Amino acid sequence: MINPVRLEKLGSWFAGVSSVRDHEPCVLMLSTSNGLERASVETFVGQSFEASWNALSSHASTSFRKTLLDFEHVRVDRVSEIQTTSWAELKALLSTTKRNYFGYGIALDPQFKHSFLWGELNGNAMLYGGSEEEFAKLHVINFEKYARKKYGQPFVLNHDDDQPVYLFLTQGAYIGKDETVHGLEPHGVAVGRRTLPDLDADSCRQLVFNASEFLARQVKDSGQFVYGLFPCFNKEIPTYNTLRHASSTYAMIEAWEVTQSAFLKSAIERSLLCLTQELIKRVELSGGIQAAFLVDTGNEIKLGGNAVCILALAKYTELTGTAEYIELMEQLAQGLVAMLNPSTRRFVHVLNYPDLSIKEQFRIIYYDGEAAFALMRLYKITRRARWLQAVELAFEYFIEARHWKANDHWMSYCVNELTQYRPKREYFEFGIRNFANHLDFVLTRITTFPTLLELMMAAEQMLSRLQTMPEFADLYAQVDTEKFYRALHWRANYLTTGYFWPEWAMYFAKPDTLNGSFFIRHHAYRVRIDDVEHYVSGLVAYRKFLVQGALSQNLEPAKPNKALNAKVQETNFWFLNQNFGFQRSGVENAALLRYRVFEQEMHVRPVLLTCRYNPRLHESIEKLVANKALPESSVCRSVHDYFQDAELVSTQLNTGQSLFENPMLRSQLVAGRRDIRVTSLQGQLLMYVVRNPVNDALIHINHFSDGVKFRKDYYDCRGFLSCMQYLDSDGAVNHEHYLRPDGTLAIAKLYKRIDKKQLLSDVRIHNSTGVLVACLHSESEWLTYALVSMLKKRGGKHVLIVDKNRYWYLPAVAARDHLHRESPGQVAVVPIIHALHTHTVADMATSPTNSNFRDILHDIKRPDAVITLTDQQMNDITARYGAGQLFPIGHSCEIKNSIPEFKTRDRFRIVSMARYSPEKNHHLAIAAFAKVVAKYPEARLDFYGFAVAGSSLLSDLKTQLESLGLQNHVGLNDWTDDPAAHYMRAGLSLLTSQAEAYSLAIMESICHACPAIAFDVPYGPSHLIVHGETGLLAPFGDTDTLADHILSVFDSYEFHEGLSKKAFASANRFSHAEAAHNWRQLFSVVGVSS
Repeated sequence: MINPVRLEKLGSWFAGVSSVRDHEPCVLMLSTSNGLERASVETFVGQSFEASWNALSSHASTSFRKTLLDFEHVRVDRVSEIQTTSWAELKALLSTTKRNYFGYGIALDPQFKHSFLWGELNGNAMLYGGSEEEFAKLHVINFEKYARKKYGQPFVLNHDDDQPVYLFLTQGAYIGKDETVHGLEPHGVAVGRRTLPDLDADSCRQLVFNASEFLARQVKDSGQFVYGLFPCFNKEIPTYNTLRHASSTYAMIEAWEVTQSAFLKSAIERSLLCLTQELIKRVELSGGIQAAFLVDTGNEIKLGGNAVCILALAKYTELTGTAEYIELMEQLAQGLVAMLNPSTRRFVHVLNYPDLSIKEQFRIIYYDGEAAFALMRLYKITRRARWLQAVELAFEYFIEARHWKANDHWMSYCVNELTQYRPKREYFEFGIRNFANHLDFVLTRITTFPTLLELMMAAEQMLSRLQTMPEFADLYAQVDTEKFYRALHWRANYLTTGYFWPEWAMYFAKPDTLNGSFFIRHHAYRVRIDDVEHYVSGLVAYRKFLVQGALSQNLEPAKPNKALNAKVQETNFWFLNQNFGFQRSGVENAALLRYRVFEQEMHVRPVLLTCRYNPRLHESIEKLVANKALPESSVCRSVHDYFQDAELVSTQLNTGQSLFENPMLRSQLVAGRRDIRVTSLQGQLLMYVVRNPVNDALIHINHFSDGVKFRKDYYDCRGFLSCMQYLDSDGAVNHEHYLRPDGTLAIAKLYKRIDKKQLLSDVRIHNSTGVLVACLHSESEWLTYALVSMLKKRGGKHVLIVDKNRYWYLPAVAARDHLHRESPGQVAVVPIIHALHTHTVADMATSPTNSNFRDILHDIKRPDAVITLTDQQMNDITARYGAGQLFPIGHSCEIKNSIPEFKTRDRFRIVSMARYSPEKNHHLAIAAFAKVVAKYPEARLDFYGFAVAGSSLLSDLKTQLESLGLQNHVGLNDWTDDPAAHYMRAGLSLLTSQAEAYSLAIMESICHACPAIAFDVPYGPSHLIVHGETGLLAPFGDTDTLADHILSVFDSYEFHEGLSKKAFASANRFSHAEAAHNWRQLFSVVGVSS
């Protein structure tokens, strides 16, 4: 149901929440969904939170052990408030509550034997009386139908007026597969949704990305859209609207400008092909004029239809530079002008096709604004005066008819565009009137009404220009700008209450089909392409508004990437990683092995660059050199050292001896440790000093006041005070000061608490005199700034090989583009896909993209080259995301000239190298090994790895071993610095991961003549293991087959020895020389010659 790690995180979150008032009994409600089906909800009632949580936890853990299913979406709600009422009172309350805006859960009894969360009520339309009912209304049929399904028994709702009923609120938390716990809003329109900070540019971009990818998924191969659905029961909307086809395509193109997603671009092109080849019809008007019209359902030609076609094609033309659609746009514009009566200055709204007779003179006011806006956008491209003249003619009527009274967003768009070319007083007056009397509505409207944000954003662009025009100062003074911007920001953030966050979507029929979508709540949570488009357009404009200050500093577009045209020996190679600690991930070990390839085979010395603060980095690197994992000449740098002027610092042992010499302090060694406890002369604890047990060097000092830790000082392993962390009353980091060896401030990092997490808000760089040099607002900005500075300072040409894409990819391409504005051909960016590129293994053609690689794969031509670790993954990526410069380059290792004889091995010993993390599935290895021990009691299985912080996995594995009686047969060992030594002595290696893009463990095992047995999962195992020759493969999760494979090896000495010899004989395919050959091919593509 839910793996223990995620369950423990939820429990910890609730343990840290103190705002929930205790109720007796305590009611917890567990909601789980696999993403394919509506969430199931179970209720746990106990006399205390602990009792209820223990019952919930026991149930979830038992279910997980039985099924090994780990649900995609999990949330727990704790009842925090209960109101006893009657059905008569509840019905009266519903009759005054806008439909689908009722914010309570409902229990039918005080024991919560029949109870329904807010999400269940809305996801099953239990309080929705239909589109004709303005207010909420009990839907008895839907209520009883869902109750029967939920409780699996006959159910008849007793809603007599005097029957008691219980309304309740909850405080809850949601956790997805990313294991991030999100606290949920306890009440209001956002009830049950994650607590969010105000939108910023990054969060806007993410929403735009998600929603536009949703729209892209709705585009069929034919180019038509899946028009929409009602998600309560997953009912597709059977009608179609070609106007909305075009307008949704326009919004997708706006989003593509932001996201540059190749997947989105492909959908746009399918949609445009359908639009231009099938839906738009060419017509010859009188006088031989060639026109074109969008034909909609019922053979209608709508004024707005032609308009949005022009908007989509004009935006596409603007972004791509193509002239392909200019002729068609001119023909569509001829159609618009043909619908404009020059004597009345009014547009005809609807014609019949094909005879072009008038069907309706007027249908809806926004057609007028769309038409004028479209003609302005075409004028921007062609500068044909007739399009501008037509708009000015139409505006005479708009002003006369007081169209501003409609407060229409399309009018806001068109007057903003018109005033750029005709800055006349009457046009600015119209634009102001279009929103000025509407600000209260923008601030108070309960529905999301996304076009209101579009109205405000277009108006803001007009106002920002108006402010710079002294001749119109009196007009600008008419605007209540404080209220205007307050309304603008409020409406933008309110749009997040119309997004299908997973903690909401899980209660609807098909949750994962709603990924990225927006909805219209009062229309039964309708998700229709035109609904989503307006959210997207508004948020695109809002994001641009948020970043316009930053953009104005760098308006010149980056020049196209050019080949470096450099020799290998003249090129700087950088391996961009997170950290190199004493315990390392597979990605970091892969970088170390690659270093050997570059150094030994190509005679270049790359730079290892890290971004995580690590005061013991230099100590770790020294250990890697001592263990020959790195050559003595290796260079490892960190962005922190760079800004702290600490790259070249001699080591001075700092043991904290001065603490003992200070007469104002009382310092004493802690028994059994090398740490120091420091108190005042009166005995008050002031400091606890942690020292290295090997050499007594200071590691960190915790500072206390009245028993509360308020500061933590980190000492660099070279002896100087490097970082001071200042803590809030809860012990969370509030801000950090990073110091130079001389004690001056180099970096200040500020954090803000969001959803009970401290998130980085500012990084401030100071020079040696304390002057502020730069202020960055995100991790990405700060790393971009660092890269630009470091690359410029080093000079020459650079190849950035990105290992840790989550942190480094976007900064790398941003730094490249920045430098290319000054001089093209300076930097190439080459990310490596180190893991499965999709979220799940189940359906890799449609599964969401792994967030670590989304920015790479959704715009696959943006990097200069992309590395996969196997041919098969390269082919799968190309098939799904399109062609790019992809190269399959696997890892490599040092090949031994000889190995000890097979008879020296402990052939009944199995080793498994993997961090203790759920996806490695150690429990499956243990389950299979139990069957092996039954036949070979001398067999032994040794795991080696490090535990993920905060995980209970090791404890769970120990429990499993005890239950199977295997504690003397299985070792749960710490990380090892020398896996080769174990591979040389063991009989087999074992890997039970659910996915492995490559697997260093298997490669190193084979290279040391230790046959490998693994689950056959994408992509590494089958690429590395030749089944039956160098190892054996089993279907994922099949522990019986896994055990049988091990037994087949143990049963035959000859078979076992043969596997070992063939493994060693195949090792040359993993040599550094072979890898270097592949790297040289890549270098030639980015312009680096051998």
